[in-house]
Amino acid sequence: MDDRDKGLTHLFVRDLDEIPLPARGEWRRMARRETIVMRSSRYLLAGGAVVAVLAIALIVGYQLSQRQQSAANPSASPTGSPRETSLPVVDPRASVTPSAATPAAAVSPVSAAIYDDRFGFLVFEQQAGKASFRNESSNARLSSFEQQGFAVSPDGFSIAYWTPGSGPSPQQLRIIGGASELTLVTLASGQRGGGIAWSSDGAAVAYSTDSGGSLGGAANSSTLNIYELAANGRHGTTIATESNTGWFYRPIAWDRSANIVAAGLTGEGGGMGFYVTVRIEPDNSFNLQRMDTKSSGLGVLMQSVRASSDAKFVLGVDFGSSDIRWWPLADYAAGKTQSGAGKRGALWRPGTHEIGFLSGEQLWLGDVDKAGAQGLCCTAVSGVPATSSLRTFRADGSAALIAVGSTGSAELGDFTLIRLGGDPKATSGDRVTFKELGGLATSVRFR
Repeated sequence: MDDRDKGLTHLFVRDLDEIPLPARGEWRRMARRETIVMRSSRYLLAGGAVVAVLAIALIVGYQLSQRQQSAANPSASPTGSPRETSLPVVDPRASVTPSAATPAAAVSPVSAAIYDDRFGFLVFEQQAGKASFRNESSNARLSSFEQQGFAVSPDGFSIAYWTPGSGPSPQQLRIIGGASELTLVTLASGQRGGGIAWSSDGAAVAYSTDSGGSLGGAANSSTLNIYELAANGRHGTTIATESNTGWFYRPIAWDRSANIVAAGLTGEGGGMGFYVTVRIEPDNSFNLQRMDTKSSGLGVLMQSVRASSDAKFVLGVDFGSSDIRWWPLADYAAGKTQSGAGKRGALWRPGTHEIGFLSGEQLWLGDVDKAGAQGLCCTAVSGVPATSSLRTFRADGSAALIAVGSTGSAELGDFTLIRLGGDPKATSGDRVTFKELGGLATSVRFR
């Protein structure tokens, strides 16, 4: 990274040029004697100025009187004070269409209220492997980096990623956050970076490496590893290995409070064939357990598998039925399902045990802690286009981002940011639509 791209974002502050005052005696007039004509002219000008000031005062007083009468009249249009922001009412049942997109150069009051530039988005560019950062309110790029797989920390502040690696340059596992960048691991020749998952406390990462076979295909060997950021932690310790089976590891979550790392074993078809948990014992040994997940239908799509931000639960979407399945981190067999709800995306809302998914023209938020025999206990935001999909949540869970229609990663498309309340039942569903490349991937936090 060069100096321009060292941070997730830079705050640019322009100092105003000080305006120099004229030299003290520069404009001093030469002393001269006043004539009677000059004195008379001076008095006449002064009198005229007084009359003008009185006239202006009368006009201002009249206008203030009219404003007070208008404010007292219930049928008059209300006038907000300078400290208030007058926002039009947004009906959450109204349909959002691509034509409602707000250009980046013309931010409406509604947009300004919904956007929060403490946060932004990570966008895959048209150039393969290039990822850029942007504020929520503007598609101007702040910085960029080259990557081949990444994961955002639970708080949204940091990103762990694999460098592309080419020729003699091996891949590296790096972390960027704020204005700093840290290299954790440099792979040996013949190794490829696999998946990455942050620990629930953001103080460590689990990652996998593959070797042999082909990129994107079956590996001859795959390892599951952990890296703790503390100086006295485990730095690149291998906790599980898979050899010559056609399966390779993809880490899912690491609950450091329970000392459990979870991963999936997947193959060329993209399904999760086995769900694996590794418990880190007090004596630093590793207790591995494996659950066969192929017995039910076509199984869960590995790419859809995600953990809640506290790593207590995991979800995945079934290949064939699009059922959402969720389970406690340590117990895949205790999973439950929501029929057909994952067709348009299923994601954990950060900081909660709520699964967000789209059904019909509604965004549903289902709390797995309250799920019963009928499935998820849900609240909903209406007016979501039937052709849309759930792309991501704001890093603090206060908003949801919907991709409107289907858009290729290198093409501009419409995205709708929907504001959510602390209590989803109380949300107004206020929203704003903007254009961005279809490669908009996830939300990040800048400050």
